[in-house]
Amino acid sequence: MNKQVFKVHPIMIPFFLFFYLSGEIAIYSIVFGSLLIHEVGHLIAAKLVGIKVRSCTILPYGGEIKMEQFSKVSKSGQLFVIFGGPFCTLLIMVFSYFIDFPQDRFVFFTQVIILCLNLLPIYPLDGGRALDALFPDKYEMLIGFSIWSSSLIFFLSLAYFPRAISVSLIFLFIVLQNYSYWRFRKYKLAFDWITKTT
Repeated sequence: MNKQVFKVHPIMIPFFLFFYLSGEIAIYSIVFGSLLIHEVGHLIAAKLVGIKVRSCTILPYGGEIKMEQFSKVSKSGQLFVIFGGPFCTLLIMVFSYFIDFPQDRFVFFTQVIILCLNLLPIYPLDGGRALDALFPDKYEMLIGFSIWSSSLIFFLSLAYFPRAISVSLIFLFIVLQNYSYWRFRKYKLAFDWITKTT
């Protein structure tokens, strides 16, 4: 796989700065490492299914992997790839619970947060992507729900500012992502229909 496949989204900069300025380098390393392992789970699953990966961008909630003609893959294959990331996160969570090592409790709770966050039924989180794989004809409804629910979580998190600033940034980013998906939904649906029929 080309090394250029791996990227870090600019949205990660505020998170890096926060951990750096607070002197919590160990926390930064654990969070970033956990996100990388989560994405490796997706990449391994994609390789096992035989899907070519074009890029993998690390984001605060995990990452975004672009694959060639993902919509042509069977539903079971899509779900296998989607849940590859949460499965790796679950493995680390179980390992950190039963094995004693420095920062094991923080590693455990980091995995719990990443797992719970990614399984929310909000696109493009893994839970939302699973719903899209199961019900591709409900894509527009899923994006509409994702905009509404992520906006709600964003505004609720503001009540706990600045303690919940990371939550606010994550869900603001998700709102903006879904707004972009909504604007280009017709092109995405048309592209999926073309790739399925060719």
